[in-house]
Amino acid sequence: MKRGVIAIVIVVLVGILGFSTVSCTRIDAGHVGIKVNLYGSDKGVQDIVEVSGVVWYNPLTTQIFEFPTYVQHKVWTMDMTEDSPRNEEFTVTTRDGLSLSFDVGLDYTVVASKVPDIFRTYRKSLPQITDEFIRTLVRNSYNNTASKYTAEDMVSKRSEYELQVKDVLSKDMAKAGFEVSQVAILGKIRMPATLEEAVNAKIKAVQEAIRAENEKQRIIAEAQKAIEEAKGKAEALRIASEAEANANRAVTSTISPLLIQKMMIEKWDGKLPVYGEVPKMFRNISDQK
Repeated sequence: MKRGVIAIVIVVLVGILGFSTVSCTRIDAGHVGIKVNLYGSDKGVQDIVEVSGVVWYNPLTTQIFEFPTYVQHKVWTMDMTEDSPRNEEFTVTTRDGLSLSFDVGLDYTVVASKVPDIFRTYRKSLPQITDEFIRTLVRNSYNNTASKYTAEDMVSKRSEYELQVKDVLSKDMAKAGFEVSQVAILGKIRMPATLEEAVNAKIKAVQEAIRAENEKQRIIAEAQKAIEEAKGKAEALRIASEAEANANRAVTSTISPLLIQKMMIEKWDGKLPVYGEVPKMFRNISDQK
């Protein structure tokens, strides 16, 4: 009897121990899961297995990592209340040796088929990879591209600069198994106050010069238009005058004395002209006899 009780206790203990070393997790949609062997002969390059759905595993010997495959948004700013308790702004050096700072936002996705390779390379979770490796790629892309621009160009040609940065970063991220959706400077580019005033003054002067040139071209165009309109009116009057003169000459050349007489006869209504009574200057005395 005692042996039976002992056997039951042992089985229960073994069962409890077995269940205590087994865990279950679920890999949600929009994620790629990988199971990593921490010990044993499978530890190493071949220790990563892609999993999905419900996964049972031994937490003592294996670990499950999930990588989201939807768009990830990350910002690095100087605001210590936004995404990190420390200043994470980027500082770059321009071609003319000046230091500029700014905040950056990045939207990217993990290429699902590259998840095992990504983990083999970095052996970290996605947030850790983002804060370390991806941040370094972004910083290098901005800094290396900034070396081609002066501080003034960084402000006046900001769109061009950012397009070049995105091109460089996209290529580097693709090699690592990530796809860049968008990367951009957030807000304004920060620089020393004196430099900012000088840059803004120069940009304003260039803009005013462009505006003045555009106004000049507008005035010239309007004056040319007025000249062309005046020429057109003058030409129209000349043509009308010539036409009228030609018509008059044509009419004149066809008129002769006989034609004039014929026209007068055609217009005569057959009546002789009637004149008033001629006043009598002399009295007729023959009637008085």
